[in-house]
Amino acid sequence: MSSRDEMHDSWLAALREGLRNVRFSEAEDLTVECAFYGHLYNDGKAGTGWQYVVGDLRPGVEEDLLVALAEAVEEPSYEASSKAAYAPRSVQWAIRVLQSRKVFGGTAARIIGFIKQVARYLRDDDFRKAVLAEFSTAMESQPRLIIAHSLGSVVAYDWLRCHEATSATTLITLGSPLGLRPVLRELHPLWDACQAPWPTGIATWVNIAAKEDVVASVKELDGLFAGKIHDLPASNSRGTAHDAATYLKNVRTAQAVKVALD
Repeated sequence: MSSRDEMHDSWLAALREGLRNVRFSEAEDLTVECAFYGHLYNDGKAGTGWQYVVGDLRPGVEEDLLVALAEAVEEPSYEASSKAAYAPRSVQWAIRVLQSRKVFGGTAARIIGFIKQVARYLRDDDFRKAVLAEFSTAMESQPRLIIAHSLGSVVAYDWLRCHEATSATTLITLGSPLGLRPVLRELHPLWDACQAPWPTGIATWVNIAAKEDVVASVKELDGLFAGKIHDLPASNSRGTAHDAATYLKNVRTAQAVKVALD
């Protein structure tokens, strides 16, 4: 999304379409407030386009995230990878796997761009504070529920676990990477020894993951956090497996929203 207005209009249209399909009588009265932070990436640090190459991946959380995504969909076999010196064999293997699965169109630059976006949120403290401040502003509208897609689910969880209870008691995560080990370890260093904290004030957490969505390669979040998560599958097509609008129109999402608003 290139702007807050674009995000607002596309999300609202998709949500209303899904809600009309499940005969929610108040679909046309639905309003949304967007926590938009895409513009914050365009400050010279992350670049203005998808021009990354494999050599741009940094050791540590960026390489770990890339490999974790690939390992979630295919058993490692690093021996088949090239021995080029610019990247570890595990990274080369991960790129090959994700390209074969057509993640983000199968373009290495876009795959790496997504990895760097997630890693920057997790590791750049100033950037993270700016994103959370935007989320705080959006929450001033007193929403009845929170719907978070992709990296937005990481942001929503991160904000909720650090704030007092709000007007929203339902969290719906779509295409979430929250189940990836590197993400959980960055958010909660003690995660390996115990479950991650439950988001403050949330009574119901619904997590929807499409079968073909590699970003949400860990389909079930229940058991990773200190509370009950309702994990539901979706059957988005491979080409739109991670697409926000596709998730928002999905019958699983519409039903969860309808229950939260009834």
